[in-house]
Amino acid sequence: MRTSSRRALVLVSAAAVSTALLTGCGTKKADDTAGGTPTTAAATTDASPSETPTATPTPGPTASSSPSPTASPSATPSRTAKPSPTASASTAKPTTAKPSAPVQQAAPAPAPPVVAAAPAPTAKPGPVAPPPPPAPATPHVPPLQSGCTPSKPQPDEPKETVAAALVAAAGQTRVLNLSAGGTDKLPALPVNLVKAIAWQESGWQSGILACDGGIGTMQIMPATVSWMNSKFNTTSDPKTLTGNVQLGTQLLDWLVAYYGDSSFGGKYDLSPDPATGKTPLLDLVVSAYNAGAGNVHYNTVTDPATGAVTGSLAIPNPSYVANVKALMSSQPWNKAG
Repeated sequence: MRTSSRRALVLVSAAAVSTALLTGCGTKKADDTAGGTPTTAAATTDASPSETPTATPTPGPTASSSPSPTASPSATPSRTAKPSPTASASTAKPTTAKPSAPVQQAAPAPAPPVVAAAPAPTAKPGPVAPPPPPAPATPHVPPLQSGCTPSKPQPDEPKETVAAALVAAAGQTRVLNLSAGGTDKLPALPVNLVKAIAWQESGWQSGILACDGGIGTMQIMPATVSWMNSKFNTTSDPKTLTGNVQLGTQLLDWLVAYYGDSSFGGKYDLSPDPATGKTPLLDLVVSAYNAGAGNVHYNTVTDPATGAVTGSLAIPNPSYVANVKALMSSQPWNKAG
């Protein structure tokens, strides 16, 4: 009986031991299958180094102390674990593609404007005017108007002699050599114009020398001598009365041709206009004798409504022009002793 009891006790103990062993083996298998505590601990340890750089002082959902399932390759689940859809969603955030800005097409180049062919220029009835000489820096100042005292390198000729020389020079019809080639025959000058210019310039003093270099009765500037002699094929000497008035009247002829050709269609008429009483060509010639042709201009304007052409004078010395025209009317030389 006692033996049977011991045997039964031994059998019971053996069965208990077997049950315990079987129970331990099942737990180990379940832990291995579900990714138990040892694997989770390893994942937490491995994820710690990669977690540190992502932690920032700014509080927020990304600063959580729990490791992210995608924080490190070492946190990848075991081969028996299935990937979590939450992890993949947090890893690949959906992005909405922004529509690209429309490409601006280059504007088509504007068509070039249609330019109508300009009509061919027509020749003027008169000769082509030669280009004006370089304008002097300042107009010539006659000795009667200058503030300095002119010199008298030689005595004056009598007034009657001067008058005769002026009349003879004004009555000549000269031939002008044009710069573009050819010649131009000029009409005689008005006698009162020549006398008035000489009176305005020097008071008919043939021996006077102005402070600015003007010589004699017509106050010929040194540069004018060679210029006029070449234009008219002459060899006039400004220090003689005859040569002096020749050079002065030659300059007046050249100015008549220059402005007559360039502004009045080759017309050389210095008389007043019958309708208006104005003398535009005369005013230009008188002004340029004193100021230089480069400083005196004639401008035309066409009225778009009527087509009428009007001209305007650009004269830098209107008082000089007014004085000469007044002398042409008053003729003070006839009263002088």
